[in-house]
Amino acid sequence: MKKFKKFNVFLSLFLAVVLASGCANKGNTPENNSVNETQNTGSNSGTSDNPLRPDTLDTIKVVLFGEQSPRMAELMENEFQQIFIDEINTKVELQYVPWTENGAGGKIDLMIASGQDFDAALIDPKWAASSIGKGYLQDLTEVVGKYLPDWKEVMDEVAFNPYTYDGKIYAIPIGSKPTGGVFETVCVRQDIMDELGITELKSLEDLNNYVTKAKALYPDMYATYDLASSEYIVRGAGERNLTPLTTGLWIDQDTKEVVSIADSEEFKTAVTLYNGWYKNNLLPRDMLTNTITHPFQAGMTFFFRGTSGSTVIENEPALKQVVPTAYTKEYYLNPEKPYFKKSYENTAFQVPVTSTKADRVALFINTLQKNTELADAFIYGIEGEDYKIVNDKIVPNQTDELFYQWMIFNVNISHFDERFPDDFIDTYRNWDNEAITDVTYGLTLNYDNVKAQKAQIDTVWTELAHPMLAGIQDYDKGSKELQDALQKAGWEDYVADIQRQLDEFFSKQ
Repeated sequence: MKKFKKFNVFLSLFLAVVLASGCANKGNTPENNSVNETQNTGSNSGTSDNPLRPDTLDTIKVVLFGEQSPRMAELMENEFQQIFIDEINTKVELQYVPWTENGAGGKIDLMIASGQDFDAALIDPKWAASSIGKGYLQDLTEVVGKYLPDWKEVMDEVAFNPYTYDGKIYAIPIGSKPTGGVFETVCVRQDIMDELGITELKSLEDLNNYVTKAKALYPDMYATYDLASSEYIVRGAGERNLTPLTTGLWIDQDTKEVVSIADSEEFKTAVTLYNGWYKNNLLPRDMLTNTITHPFQAGMTFFFRGTSGSTVIENEPALKQVVPTAYTKEYYLNPEKPYFKKSYENTAFQVPVTSTKADRVALFINTLQKNTELADAFIYGIEGEDYKIVNDKIVPNQTDELFYQWMIFNVNISHFDERFPDDFIDTYRNWDNEAITDVTYGLTLNYDNVKAQKAQIDTVWTELAHPMLAGIQDYDKGSKELQDALQKAGWEDYVADIQRQLDEFFSKQ
């Protein structure tokens, strides 16, 4: 990557000679100055063999969230900027706004509404749905078809689904990591499992056996702080393939039927299990008021919801600071059941209707995902200066955040850094191999027609369902009260509107 610095030096010397020659032969006239300025853009220079590279130099303005680190500022003035010029003949200007402005109704929306000059910003599916309704987003269907050749080699085009409305694409996804079965696995203290000699964890009965024996060994610890409505608990509580849809409603992946979870056998099984745990002091008394962000990482619990096989990086670093000998593992309860993938991208970029440079934005995103060398550079910096590669893993030399690692990382091209053991990398790369796309992937629910009902149902769920799901309220005593309260809150209208949206969504597939 040091070639960019060398190229800058060469280019400067070359242009100095050209300019001196031009002045000596033609005179220093305004007309000739204009010619020289055009040459100085370097619009026809560059080392890229990209046939889509524009002939003229232009600039795009990209809005990101957070704060720009000193190293990022330096790279955007030098090496990164040269990469963008070489690859797509485009200068990239970054503007940072606080993370509190992320989402619908924030500063980005205000910038679009007021006609402020920028060309791209991050967006998510829910936000995109709102922006499309307001007419804020540009139709990117044509540029997506033309300007993402490398992107298409390393991304799954199904990632466009959450940003596609009436056959038109309104955002460009970026990044790819395993997400199959996210939150469908249970992450356990494998060191305690090994200590107990437990080798199998396939059912709620197995989970109960594990926590009961573990509690006898570690009386100050608890089973979990996760509610009984956690996906991995519901997965283990029945034979149906259910995934959460919205408050109180789940979707049957096989029949596409909406399921009122409070009416289900899965709910009864899960709450009854938690009732028993609560009575036997296996659940904490402060489950609904706990202020510790990650009790599992603090060494307080025996299990936690899993995250697509990434517990080694999600949980273990913090956990090992408390319990140096601890290690973890994720399991699927009812492992014979399929698992589902609910996202195919890390995030996405929007292009406001006020921009005239959607093609350049697409080329910019394509460059961010073009190949391993560039993806590594945008995350870690310049090889040899900011990082080195040892045993095919990144060893960083500096800690400043550059382009967000979580945004750029693509399991198909990115190097892992030195934190990741080889067995994890192999498991992680193959995690999604058998994942099935969630039937509601790409659906964004709109509650405008049932705002009042949704607000009341959310309140009822928190006040009455949560105590049951924490094991505090007995199922037999709390079930009827919950059902009655949901009905009074407008449950029928709420369910009917969700069903209407689902019917419309499925009819377009």
